[in-house]
Amino acid sequence: MKKLIALLLFLASFLYAVSTENILALSWENTYCKFHKAPECKRRDPYTYEHFTLHGLWPKKKNYCHTNYKFELSPLLKRVLLKYMPSLSLAKHEWRKHGTCFGTDAETYFLTAIKLTQQFNESNFVRFFQTHMGEFVSLQRLRFIFGGSFGDRNRRKFQLLCKGRYIAEIRINLKGNPIEEDLNELIDKAKPMIAVKQCQGGIITLPE
Repeated sequence: MKKLIALLLFLASFLYAVSTENILALSWENTYCKFHKAPECKRRDPYTYEHFTLHGLWPKKKNYCHTNYKFELSPLLKRVLLKYMPSLSLAKHEWRKHGTCFGTDAETYFLTAIKLTQQFNESNFVRFFQTHMGEFVSLQRLRFIFGGSFGDRNRRKFQLLCKGRYIAEIRINLKGNPIEEDLNELIDKAKPMIAVKQCQGGIITLPE
């Protein structure tokens, strides 16, 4: 599947002029399901017990750009997307609010977001989460781990969000063409996250 995604994105890179200033928002689904008894929490893919899920890929300072653009995904992509994103209703919302500003069709937008989510979930940062579930971790320590995973000078290029005492989400600053470039390159080119509210630490929620 990774090779197929890479091939489709390579072909798409010749067709579109995409947003080059973006935020990748990734949720720790264990926290969401601790506080929300949503239907998607009852039918979660086991992958989401110990990996981040896709909240969205957000072009900066743009919302609801071309709301007439259709949300059209192949049956195969819908099945793949549900491994990385909690529900198709969230996908439709993210497409309408953010994807229509990305500069591509819905398929390319979500293929790009899936690629970046896969790459993040293969990082040492996520391995740290997997081996420290149930523990409190400070923002300072997470910055150190993020720097070890993506380059020391990049340790301040994310925002940490919490729900109560629990880590809920990470939002990562990206710069560059997300269709053509990988996550490390996009983080490396981005600016640090400054003047944003930061959770100072939280518990890495265990699956229930």
